[in-house]
Amino acid sequence: MNRFQPIKHSEIECRFCDFLTPLSKHAPVDTPWLLGASYAAFVSIGALVPGWSLIVPKNHKINLTEDYTRTDFWNFVESAASILKDQYGDFSIFEHGAFDFDSQTSCGTGHAHLHMVPLSFSLFEEAQAFDKTLRWEKCLVSQIAEKSRKSEYLYVADHFQGEHTQGNICLLTKETSQFFRKVIATKLGIPDSYDYKKSKMLDITLQSFETLSSNGWNSLKNTRSA
Repeated sequence: MNRFQPIKHSEIECRFCDFLTPLSKHAPVDTPWLLGASYAAFVSIGALVPGWSLIVPKNHKINLTEDYTRTDFWNFVESAASILKDQYGDFSIFEHGAFDFDSQTSCGTGHAHLHMVPLSFSLFEEAQAFDKTLRWEKCLVSQIAEKSRKSEYLYVADHFQGEHTQGNICLLTKETSQFFRKVIATKLGIPDSYDYKKSKMLDITLQSFETLSSNGWNSLKNTRSA
């Protein structure tokens, strides 16, 4: 089984639900590098930069609007963020906020996930320059549900501060696929490599998994023995 062959799970075809099934066996890149009671951290297939990671809820849902107000969500994200920053430095976060399982905005993955991407530039500034027709509004991460009003959205923040993260939200008037991947690929000078289904970047992804999983499981052992 791989990320591009979703299976039926609870009457929904979802590859992330399959990755999180305890008895399932998967390749390293489809295995969490950090695992909690309700959330998991994966490396991203198609990682354009080292360390690109996804925070995924174990329960199937389409977006993270409710999770952004949960203490256990932020406890897990901050644990993953600490490891990611130690290994790769500062990072941006973003979400393609869909409201339908098969929306193009979910980018072919109808299971909520937050991207954490180590970058040396402002992702928000590059997003503004990439498509000047989009309208952005400042938004605390905890306000996404209120601000989105059940409209599909793009959310991005360059400075991670846990539940107090201040970023920007754009309400979409049409489904938009892999927007931030296109922005990052263009900035890196490899615009044709944005599509994770075609450009899997397995060398970067596997190296990131080895680095993060080693530190992730060591972190869990230290926590349990404290």
